[in-house]
Amino acid sequence: MKKWFLTGVAFLLIGGCAFIPDTPDGFNQKTVETENFSFYTLEKENIQKGKPLRFYIEGDGSPNPSKAVAMKMAQNDTHQNVVYLTRPCQYIENDVCDNKAIYTSARFHREIVKEMEELILHFIKKYQAPAIEFVGYDGGGTMAMLLAPKIPITTQVITVAGILDTSDKNNSDSDILNPARQRDLVAHIPQIHYVGGKDTLASRRTAERFVGRLKSPRSAKVRVLPSMTHNGWEYIVFDFYQD
Repeated sequence: MKKWFLTGVAFLLIGGCAFIPDTPDGFNQKTVETENFSFYTLEKENIQKGKPLRFYIEGDGSPNPSKAVAMKMAQNDTHQNVVYLTRPCQYIENDVCDNKAIYTSARFHREIVKEMEELILHFIKKYQAPAIEFVGYDGGGTMAMLLAPKIPITTQVITVAGILDTSDKNNSDSDILNPARQRDLVAHIPQIHYVGGKDTLASRRTAERFVGRLKSPRSAKVRVLPSMTHNGWEYIVFDFYQD
């Protein structure tokens, strides 16, 4: 990892935990270590080995997302093989997380994406998964889109109020990744992008523009819920919950 990112900090630092939400019924909480981070994760009880996994990726916000929308979405999912993932420094407190860039300006840095990829591969190996799906809320949708082309067994990406173009939020650093600049990589992956008709942060226009510029736009769909804003998605029942 680049020196600016972890200057003077040893790898695999594990400090005391920040506030951690109660473990939902039917899930087991685990802390998983990657090269430079510790991640708070939830695994549904009795996950079946050798079957596809569905990953939920939490939205932006650290150290403690106030609503944990993706966590609640994972709880609502009837699929058996569900794993919930936080982003770096969410619900974790240590010296590495003193660098606020990790969860602000650099949250989509290629090295952050690499750490998330390592986390995904851990669970693929653990459960011998032949295929995976991503469901990402808010910036978790951004992360899902960046991860999907790196993992060949990805069969679908679902974003919920996902940020598909971060060009107005990131600086010009080429190491800060943006799904809108990687359309060729994700064009072949089936996608569903849920957006709120009243969402000004992840707008319908941005999602439709993103899909329209794909080389294989038939692989992607935009589904609009007219009354929704950027919030409240944890209360929506999605049809992809069906096995």
